[in-house]
Amino acid sequence: MKQIVAKPLTPEGFARYGAYQDLLDTADLAKKSVLPPFGFFPDVMTLEFGGAPTVSVCHVRKTDRNIVSFMEAHARTCEGLLPLDGDVIIYVGPAFGPPERWDSGKLEAFIVPKGTFVKLNPLVIHGTQYAIDTDEVHLLCMLPARTFNNDMLSAILKEDDKKVEITLE
Repeated sequence: MKQIVAKPLTPEGFARYGAYQDLLDTADLAKKSVLPPFGFFPDVMTLEFGGAPTVSVCHVRKTDRNIVSFMEAHARTCEGLLPLDGDVIIYVGPAFGPPERWDSGKLEAFIVPKGTFVKLNPLVIHGTQYAIDTDEVHLLCMLPARTFNNDMLSAILKEDDKKVEITLE
């Protein structure tokens, strides 16, 4: 089983997969805002949805080992993730070709601090998130309505040599 180390988010390191913004950093948000500092920061990030946006909740628990055994991607839409009450690890990678040809060996893992909104571009492999420093974390997940019926590609990794373990330094 391959191991990868989760690394901190950086604009350079994450750019090929999407974008992110710490929604709790009001000083940074104020620098980017077009409005005077009223405490409202509009249009922080744009998500390309081909349909009506929905809000879902992911509930993840801390585990002894963070093993990737499932990968998914969306062909036409992006996905938004926001850890609400704890830091999480996410994994991402390029989704070239049909799911049976995806290479789990090309996955990367990132630490997403609570309050940091992550936008995943279309055709970016992702899946389960992993709680880091609390027993459980709730994440807001934004997708177009019915994405799981009309724009989801997925692969289950059954063989141990295809699975990936994510560790922290």
